[in-house]
Order: sequence, then C-alpha cells, then structure tokens
Amino acid sequence: MLRFAFHGIPQLTISFDRASDLMRICILGSGSSGNATLVVAGETRVLIDCGLSARETVKRIQAVGEDPMRLDAIVVTHEHSDHARGFPALSKMLKVPVYISTAALEACNIGEKVRDVRRGEAINSSQDFEIGAFCFRPFMIPHDAADPMAFTVESNGIKMGIAVDLGELNALAAERFRGSDLLIIEANHEIEMLRACTFYPWALKQRILSRHGHMSNDEMARFLLEDFDGKAEHIVLAHLSRNTNHPDLARLAAVQALQERSPLFSADAERRVKIARYDGPSEWIEL
Repeated sequence: MLRFAFHGIPQLTISFDRASDLMRICILGSGSSGNATLVVAGETRVLIDCGLSARETVKRIQAVGEDPMRLDAIVVTHEHSDHARGFPALSKMLKVPVYISTAALEACNIGEKVRDVRRGEAINSSQDFEIGAFCFRPFMIPHDAADPMAFTVESNGIKMGIAVDLGELNALAAERFRGSDLLIIEANHEIEMLRACTFYPWALKQRILSRHGHMSNDEMARFLLEDFDGKAEHIVLAHLSRNTNHPDLARLAAVQALQERSPLFSADAERRVKIARYDGPSEWIEL
C-alpha cells in the first residue's frame, strides 16, 4: 500500500494486491514413486502430473495449505505411471478436467477408468494452451513415451520451465527455457552408481542411460555449464533416483557447474540450487 500527500490535496491511498501477481510453485513429490507439481497464480490452481495416488495427492495438497477442491485442472506430461497413476481417480474425486494428449491417454491403458476422466483440451507437444491465469507452452522432449512433453508456464510476465523424464536437455529445451525465472529439471542418476547397481538388469540400465531415458547428473551439469542463460533464481533438481543417485551428489554437480561460470553465477550458486523430495512436498517457491 502506498500513500501520497501533496500540498493542498488530501492524502491519496493506492493499494496493490501483490499476491495476485505472484506465481507460486510447490513440488508435491518427485521420483519414481510419483511426480506432481502444484502451480498457483491468482485464483488458478493447476496440477502438473499426478503420479501419486489420488488420496496421497489430496493429502499433500492439504499439507501445503491449499484446498484440493479449488484445483482447476490436471495436466499430464506423458503416460508413465509415475506421472499419470492417480489422475483418473483424482479427476473423478475433484471433478476437474485433465489436459492430456490423445496418444498419451490411449497409452495409459486405463480401460474403463477413462469414463471417469473429464477431458480438458486434447493437448499436444506443438500447440500452446491456456488454463485460467496460465499459458502453457509445451514442446517435445526425448523420452520413450507416446507423446512426451515438457513445458514453460507463464503468468503475469513470470515464467517457469519444467522438464523431467527425458534423456537430455537438447537445443530445443535450452531455447524454450531462456528467460525462465524458475527451472525444474531432472537429475535422475549418477552414471557410475547406475552402472554399479547390482539389482538393476542391464536392459534397464541401457534404457536409463539412453538419449530417450533419464538425465544424469552429468547431463544436468552440462546444461547449466553450457546452455543455461543465468536468469532463473531457482533451479530445482527433480526425479532423483533413490537407488542410483544422492541429493548431495546432484547438488554438488549443479553448484560446481554454476561456479565454473564465474564470475557470472559463482557468488549465489549454492543459494539457487534446490532438491525436490520424493517423500513429501517441497517448500513453496514464490516468483
């Protein structure tokens, strides 16, 4: 609230509702046990992915101080269960539309549950769409799914980028992410830990390591070192494997990559980097 007083003129009061201009982001869970990210701007609330059960998703939304009944939409990036497991039941429970590509919905193989899904727009990786205060700009990413996509999400001049479940952050992703205030990017595994893992079959290791698999700490660090434009004040490392990575290793790789960009990013590298949890919600990030 600002107050102005001029000679001979009564005091003038102008109020600004700063809260309505904010974009607020909370990662409800991230990892092979389930991915879900809640984004809020003004009166609009959207869930990106629903890889947790409907019951657990509702519980975590309530735990971060939000009302699940105020959810406006669910957006699904692709059909893999750790991103899509809970959306049919959650859509039915909360009576909210699901924005998912036709190819991904068909690949979900949810049978009669599809009748419980309230479809929003049939999205695809090459067409922007809007939900309330948000403009979603999807783009294709390299991953072994039917129509896998990442997004930039914009509201009131604020921009976030989110890309998890992809083998690499390629030139298209790097270009789309330019100008983002927040980045949520995958750091799934440490390569040597994956290779040494005794209970992953070789075929699974090959899939994870491939260009259409999951991003390693090395690939995440390469992006930060070579392609990151430096604007994002918050870099959240997501989808860490509990078996083939460790939060300290991922964070160290990201911080060292930023520090190598000295003097551009070295001073605040440690402050910028955050780790998404698999077992509970993150703190809110406000932009």
